[in-house]
Amino acid sequence: MRDVEQLSRPGTATARRAIRPAGPTRSPAESHLAPTQRELLSLQRTAGNAAVCQLLEDRGIGREQALSHEGGGRVVPVQRGFFDSIGKAFSGAAKAIGHAVSGVAKGVGKLATSIGRGIGKFATTVGTALAGAANWVFARLGDAGEWLLNLFRDLPQRYFRFAKTVVEGMWGAMTLIPEAIGSLISGGIAGFARWASQKAKSGAAWLGTMLSRLFDLVGGPEIAEFVLHMISNATPLSAGEKTAAQGVLGAKALRWDEVRIDEGGLLGLVFKLNGGRSFTTFHTINMSPGDRSNVSIVVHELTHVDQYEHAGSVYIGQALGDQIAQGSHAYNYGGPTGLAADRKAGKHFADYGRERQAQIAQDYYVDTTAGTPTPDYDPYILELQKGDL
Repeated sequence: MRDVEQLSRPGTATARRAIRPAGPTRSPAESHLAPTQRELLSLQRTAGNAAVCQLLEDRGIGREQALSHEGGGRVVPVQRGFFDSIGKAFSGAAKAIGHAVSGVAKGVGKLATSIGRGIGKFATTVGTALAGAANWVFARLGDAGEWLLNLFRDLPQRYFRFAKTVVEGMWGAMTLIPEAIGSLISGGIAGFARWASQKAKSGAAWLGTMLSRLFDLVGGPEIAEFVLHMISNATPLSAGEKTAAQGVLGAKALRWDEVRIDEGGLLGLVFKLNGGRSFTTFHTINMSPGDRSNVSIVVHELTHVDQYEHAGSVYIGQALGDQIAQGSHAYNYGGPTGLAADRKAGKHFADYGRERQAQIAQDYYVDTTAGTPTPDYDPYILELQKGDL
């Protein structure tokens, strides 16, 4: 609504009197003369004022405030129309501009907040990546240090194994001709053929053992693990995994801190070729992502690590040979009944194949965890803990 301001104006009678021309009055003799310019202007001004006052009185707008007038005039409302509208227009425009500026400021604030959060997340991601990269670098430096340490620490034992294998080969060569003659005499052609077949197999086994001894001498296992760890994310044993395995293999059976588990890694293709079974290369256990939750499988694979530390990398060829020759039967030792029968026959833990040794350790862990008595396992596990592999 428009604001109304009250101003005093003269009464109707006064307004009518105001119509009378201002200035000197003409005489009757001069009344026939035309009015002068001054008289016309005065008359127009007086008539206009009277018309405005009459119009305002007739509309009767705004009688809220009364201002006294010396002549006893009446209250006349005066409307603010045009300039008031201009003022309100400027006020509305100012408010609109204010709202617009406020909206822009809020939008800029939200944008700045979003950018800040994005930068924060990016910085966190970069920080995590850098931390992961730093951990990876330190782990690889640790592998390099372990490679040098193991090369010199294990060198005497590796030389001994190499020398022993050379002596065995020389003895085999020296006895080859006498044995051939003896088999021919005792068994004829058929006996000689059987002897030759057995010697070919044992000769191939000796050659494989010799190659593994040379591989160990030059630090091949450490080099291979260093390269594999460069392109994988192998992790140490957890405290629970270590405790579980130590209950079977013994607390000092192997160098636990050097063991790594690689879940899927570069050698993941091997899982497709061997039916998804886990396998162990030196100090690294290669497992499918779901197998690690089964601690008994971890115990099985750690038995292979134990075999590596006590016999060298030759255990890999021995285990693969059993799997190729016997298939799944390479893991079958007959259960508790078979162990009891083998014990009576004088068999020891070292007489079992590499996969059967690991399976015995795995089943022993399962039974002890379930609270099942293990009298048939105990003698063999004792030999395992002594390192008689």
